[in-house]
Amino acid sequence: MIHSTDDTIAAIATPIGEGAISVIRVSGQEAIKTVSRKFLSKTNLNNVKSHTAHFGKIINQMGDIIDEVICVVYKMPNSYTGEDTVEISCHGGIQNTKKVLNCILEENVRPAKPGEFTFRAFLNGKMDLSQAEAVADIIHSQSEKGHKISLHQLEGELSKKIFELRDKLVKATSLLELELDFVEENIELINAETVEEIITNCLAEVKLLMKSFFIGRIAKEGVSVALVGIPNSGKSSLMNAILKEERAIVTEIPGTTRDFIEERYTHDGILYRLIDTAGLRNTKDLVEIEGIKRTWNIIEKADVVIFIHDATTEMLPEENSFLEKIKTASAEKKSIIIANNKIDLLKNVTNVEHENLSNIEVFTSAKTLEGVENLVQEISRSIFTTDKIEIGETTIITNQRHFQALERTKEQLESALTSIKQKKSEEFIALDLRGAIDSIGEIVGLVTTEDILNEIFSKFCIGK
Repeated sequence: MIHSTDDTIAAIATPIGEGAISVIRVSGQEAIKTVSRKFLSKTNLNNVKSHTAHFGKIINQMGDIIDEVICVVYKMPNSYTGEDTVEISCHGGIQNTKKVLNCILEENVRPAKPGEFTFRAFLNGKMDLSQAEAVADIIHSQSEKGHKISLHQLEGELSKKIFELRDKLVKATSLLELELDFVEENIELINAETVEEIITNCLAEVKLLMKSFFIGRIAKEGVSVALVGIPNSGKSSLMNAILKEERAIVTEIPGTTRDFIEERYTHDGILYRLIDTAGLRNTKDLVEIEGIKRTWNIIEKADVVIFIHDATTEMLPEENSFLEKIKTASAEKKSIIIANNKIDLLKNVTNVEHENLSNIEVFTSAKTLEGVENLVQEISRSIFTTDKIEIGETTIITNQRHFQALERTKEQLESALTSIKQKKSEEFIALDLRGAIDSIGEIVGLVTTEDILNEIFSKFCIGK
């Protein structure tokens, strides 16, 4: 539930735990007055300039000194929230930080809810909704490129593109609707060819943004890589080789891995989520059956599937059957790499041939590490192919909510183009364009509901 913005809120803005310092953020109409009542110093915080730091001591209701602190004062509207704000830097530690916070809460100050500071920044026009979401993405970013994209969004790169598209559509719609007022006078303010050109250009830009969602999602969430194959093909060994550590248990007993193991590594600034799965085979073991069921669930959701084959043997019929099933395991086309493992046991790798030439094939040895680096490169190449958007090429979206809003915008623009080609009245075209304007406006928060705002800001950490 969205709370009132008329009161003063406070929260710990740094991770709770042992550390040199902690920061407590206080924001609201009475923030400076409230903190000044708890701040024992030669300086009166009510009289200081904005963006200044002051040394003093925090005291409780009894007048006891709790800690020595530095208070940084930010006066509205030049603060993160757009309100009067004080950030108190105190000594770290769970007990000390909570005691300092409790001193502030004694003064009729309410504990902040998750994301409430950023919510106030949004309401006060310090940022639009896409920038607010970028704040959370920066905090939770796990890779260099994910952080880079989120930072660009915080700086307004996505917002600028969305507002540009929206302005073009608003201009075209306004002229169409104005023309309807003069329909009896036969006054033409904008011709059908111009409207069609504007819509076509906007539709192309919307489609490009939608196309960027693939790489945006990858940069934000990481690449899901499933290691699959029949038992004893070397899945766990290959996972250990890629990670360069003994993470998965390796034995000669078939079916050692009965559940999945997930580990992460970073390559060229992108996070990869490597998942070692239970071996695929027909079995009556109930535990193994459950493990194999989970393997297929992982395959369905994976971005890349590495099918590991023991290169010392011919490709078995059941392996070919599994490969065919993997190709149809998801409606979304995924990259499949065949890793011919255990080549250290072969005299001549070039003699290894398979009929399945439609997939990428690499040759590896988990034991000697031969070909492992090549496999890592192939995983990257399979994701960042030439027909996909590269980071830095264009504005990139990372948020499912944004993608869905663009999808609705696309459908409404296509509907408007259909109306033009069918020579329908301007009313039908304007109606579709109005829908497109509302849909694209949802991205930056021009059109929102309380449910949407609650969903977005509830995912923030307390103190942000």
